[in-house]
Amino acid sequence: MSGTVSTALKFGAALFLVLAIIGIAVNVFSPATEAAKVATTDFSASTTELKDQKYLIYDNTTISGSQVVNALRKFKGEGDAKNIAIQVTTGKGTSTWYYNSFAADSLVTTGGADTTNVNNSTNNEYINPSGMFKASVKRDKNSVIRALIFEQK
Repeated sequence: MSGTVSTALKFGAALFLVLAIIGIAVNVFSPATEAAKVATTDFSASTTELKDQKYLIYDNTTISGSQVVNALRKFKGEGDAKNIAIQVTTGKGTSTWYYNSFAADSLVTTGGADTTNVNNSTNNEYINPSGMFKASVKRDKNSVIRALIFEQK
Protein backbone atom coordinates (compact mmCIF):
# COMPACT_ATOMS: atom_id res chain seq x y z
CA MET A 1 0.00 0.00 0.00
CA SER A 2 2.85 2.38 0.67
CA GLY A 3 3.97 1.81 -2.93
CA THR A 4 0.56 2.92 -4.17
CA VAL A 5 0.60 6.05 -2.02
CA SER A 6 4.12 6.81 -3.12
CA THR A 7 3.16 6.37 -6.79
CA ALA A 8 0.08 8.57 -6.31
CA LEU A 9 2.19 11.29 -4.69
CA LYS A 10 4.75 11.11 -7.49
CA PHE A 11 1.95 11.26 -10.08
CA GLY A 12 0.37 14.25 -8.30
CA ALA A 13 3.72 16.07 -8.06
CA ALA A 14 4.44 15.41 -11.74
CA LEU A 15 0.98 16.64 -12.69
CA PHE A 16 1.42 19.77 -10.58
CA LEU A 17 4.85 20.38 -12.15
CA VAL A 18 3.47 20.00 -15.70
CA LEU A 19 0.61 22.40 -14.94
CA ALA A 20 3.05 24.91 -13.44
CA ILE A 21 5.29 24.74 -16.54
CA ILE A 22 2.29 25.21 -18.84
CA GLY A 23 1.14 28.20 -16.78
CA ILE A 24 4.58 29.80 -16.90
CA ALA A 25 4.80 29.23 -20.69
CA VAL A 26 1.41 30.86 -21.24
CA ASN A 27 2.38 33.86 -19.11
CA VAL A 28 5.70 34.24 -20.93
CA PHE A 29 4.44 33.82 -24.51
CA SER A 30 1.18 35.80 -24.31
CA PRO A 31 2.91 39.21 -24.27
CA ALA A 32 5.26 38.00 -26.99
CA THR A 33 2.25 37.26 -29.21
CA GLU A 34 1.03 40.85 -28.91
CA ALA A 35 4.51 42.16 -29.64
CA ALA A 36 4.69 39.93 -32.71
CA LYS A 37 1.34 41.28 -33.96
CA VAL A 38 2.54 44.87 -33.53
CA ALA A 39 5.80 44.07 -35.30
CA THR A 40 3.92 42.45 -38.18
CA THR A 41 1.67 45.49 -38.55
CA ASP A 42 4.66 47.85 -38.52
CA PHE A 43 6.46 45.67 -41.06
CA SER A 44 3.44 45.71 -43.38
CA ALA A 45 3.22 49.50 -43.15
CA SER A 46 6.94 49.81 -43.92
CA THR A 47 6.63 47.47 -46.89
CA THR A 48 3.77 49.52 -48.31
CA GLU A 49 5.71 52.74 -47.81
CA LEU A 50 8.77 51.30 -49.55
CA LYS A 51 6.61 50.04 -52.41
CA ASP A 52 5.19 53.53 -52.93
CA GLN A 53 8.56 55.24 -52.55
CA LYS A 54 9.39 54.82 -56.24
CA TYR A 55 6.39 57.05 -57.01
CA LEU A 56 6.64 59.40 -54.04
CA ILE A 57 9.96 60.80 -55.26
CA TYR A 58 7.83 62.59 -57.87
CA ASP A 59 5.26 63.98 -55.42
CA ASN A 60 5.23 67.80 -55.30
CA THR A 61 8.64 68.18 -56.90
CA THR A 62 10.01 70.05 -59.88
CA ILE A 63 11.95 67.89 -62.31
CA SER A 64 13.49 68.26 -65.74
CA GLY A 65 12.01 66.99 -68.97
CA SER A 66 14.71 64.35 -69.24
CA GLN A 67 13.58 62.98 -65.86
CA VAL A 68 10.00 62.87 -67.17
CA VAL A 69 11.15 60.85 -70.18
CA ASN A 70 13.10 58.56 -67.84
CA ALA A 71 9.97 58.09 -65.71
CA LEU A 72 8.02 57.12 -68.83
CA ARG A 73 10.63 54.47 -69.60
CA LYS A 74 11.00 53.35 -65.98
CA PHE A 75 7.28 52.71 -65.48
CA LYS A 76 6.57 51.19 -68.90
CA GLY A 77 6.24 47.69 -67.46
CA GLU A 78 3.83 48.83 -64.78
CA GLY A 79 1.87 50.86 -67.30
CA ASP A 80 1.60 47.88 -69.62
CA ALA A 81 0.45 45.81 -66.62
CA LYS A 82 -2.36 48.38 -66.10
CA ASN A 83 -1.04 49.51 -62.70
CA ILE A 84 -0.12 53.14 -63.41
CA ALA A 85 -1.07 56.01 -65.70
CA ILE A 86 1.19 58.92 -66.55
CA GLN A 87 -0.03 62.29 -67.80
CA VAL A 88 2.34 64.82 -69.35
CA THR A 89 1.26 68.37 -70.16
CA THR A 90 3.85 70.11 -72.31
CA GLY A 91 4.50 73.80 -72.79
CA LYS A 92 2.58 73.61 -76.07
CA GLY A 93 -0.55 72.88 -74.04
CA THR A 94 -0.79 69.28 -75.13
CA SER A 95 -1.93 66.97 -72.36
CA THR A 96 -1.30 63.29 -73.04
CA TRP A 97 -1.99 60.15 -71.02
CA TYR A 98 0.55 57.36 -71.44
CA TYR A 99 -0.16 53.65 -70.90
CA ASN A 100 -3.56 54.22 -69.23
CA SER A 101 -5.65 57.16 -68.10
CA PHE A 102 -6.88 58.22 -64.70
CA ALA A 103 -10.21 59.89 -64.01
CA ALA A 104 -12.50 60.34 -61.03
CA ASP A 105 -10.26 58.43 -58.63
CA SER A 106 -10.07 55.31 -60.78
CA LEU A 107 -7.59 53.92 -63.25
CA VAL A 108 -8.95 53.55 -66.75
CA THR A 109 -7.04 50.75 -68.39
CA THR A 110 -8.02 51.46 -71.96
CA GLY A 111 -5.83 53.40 -74.27
CA GLY A 112 -2.94 55.64 -73.61
CA ALA A 113 -0.51 57.13 -76.07
CA ASP A 114 2.66 55.51 -77.27
CA THR A 115 5.88 57.13 -76.06
CA THR A 116 7.56 57.21 -79.48
CA ASN A 117 6.78 60.91 -80.04
CA VAL A 118 8.29 62.28 -76.81
CA ASN A 119 11.69 62.73 -78.49
CA ASN A 120 10.37 64.13 -81.79
CA SER A 121 10.74 67.93 -81.54
CA THR A 122 8.21 68.56 -84.32
CA ASN A 123 5.44 66.64 -82.52
CA ASN A 124 3.04 68.19 -79.98
CA GLU A 125 3.91 65.38 -77.52
CA TYR A 126 7.58 66.40 -77.54
CA ILE A 127 9.06 66.64 -74.05
CA ASN A 128 11.83 69.22 -73.89
CA PRO A 129 14.67 67.59 -71.91
CA SER A 130 15.67 70.92 -70.37
CA GLY A 131 12.10 72.02 -69.61
CA MET A 132 10.93 72.08 -66.00
CA PHE A 133 7.89 70.07 -64.93
CA LYS A 134 5.82 70.13 -61.75
CA ALA A 135 5.25 66.53 -60.68
CA SER A 136 2.48 65.08 -58.52
CA VAL A 137 0.90 61.73 -57.72
CA LYS A 138 -2.78 60.82 -57.73
CA ARG A 139 -4.39 58.10 -55.65
CA ASP A 140 -7.59 56.16 -56.12
CA LYS A 141 -10.33 55.78 -53.49
CA ASN A 142 -8.33 52.94 -51.93
CA SER A 143 -5.31 55.25 -51.41
CA VAL A 144 -3.28 53.35 -54.01
CA ILE A 145 -1.06 55.49 -56.22
CA ARG A 146 -2.52 55.19 -59.72
CA ALA A 147 -1.18 58.16 -61.66
CA LEU A 148 1.82 60.43 -62.06
CA ILE A 149 1.10 63.92 -63.38
CA PHE A 150 3.80 66.08 -64.99
CA GLU A 151 2.96 69.69 -65.98
CA GLN A 152 5.49 71.90 -67.72
CA LYS A 153 5.95 75.28 -66.06
